Amino acid sequence: MKTGVVVLAHGSKVKSGIEGLFTIVDMLRAMNKWDMVEAGFLQLAKPGLTEVVEDLIEKGAKRVVVMPLLLFSGNHVLKDIPEEIEQERKKFPEVEFFYTKNIGADERIAQIAADRIEEAINH
Repeated sequence: MKTGVVVLAHGSKVKSGIEGLFTIVDMLRAMNKWDMVEAGFLQLAKPGLTEVVEDLIEKGAKRVVVMPLLLFSGNHVLKDIPEEIEQERKKFPEVEFFYTKNIGADERIAQIAADRIEEAINH
């Protein structure tokens, strides 16, 4: 069964504010774990979740995993994204949809923060 992954970020009007998502998507693609990995945005940038889901399904995805690349659980994680996924489920009942946890408080994030702090001090 073909699996498509949507890595979903907030979005920004500033180009540098969205480029990081495409870099992470490229890193995930390089892992060769899923058939397709695409970037999507909640607002202020394109493509949106609906467009990415439609594209993945047109390319043969029968399973779509939505991964919110958001640090903490707020309105988007708890309300907006689940509502959009439910709309997609209704449009594509033959497709399985999965919704992952957001990034959250994780020791790996704390380590990245520590690295950035040390880089600033030692630069």
